[in-house]
Amino acid sequence: MMNIIVMGHGGYAEGVKNNLSMVVGVPDYMYFVDLNKEDNLSTFDNKVRELLEKAGDKQVLFACDLVGASPFRTAAMLTAENPDKYCTVAGLNAMAYMELAMSNEEEAKNAAEQAVKTTKGSVAKFPE
Repeated sequence: MMNIIVMGHGGYAEGVKNNLSMVVGVPDYMYFVDLNKEDNLSTFDNKVRELLEKAGDKQVLFACDLVGASPFRTAAMLTAENPDKYCTVAGLNAMAYMELAMSNEEEAKNAAEQAVKTTKGSVAKFPE
């Protein structure tokens, strides 16, 4: 089983955690870390690296709130250093997070591809 680290700005990760808790539960392989106003990038990087220590040798999928923002850049740099172990996605919706929370996927890259597909497929407008 891979580990998933949800990362974002000012409560995003905690919000995803609370949403999952209400709907499907939070599995022990999901971790959550927010970049808060009082954090600098070094502090945030340290928080992420502490979670990576908890993840051990397992693959990690970083799920970030915004493409190109600081949490994404942190995850992307770690992924660039370890492309066989880590994968980064951004912009997932609640449906994709629920699917990840119920997944038994071993490979971070496969989970990333499925999460992006789920996000794209679960966006709707009503009425059509």
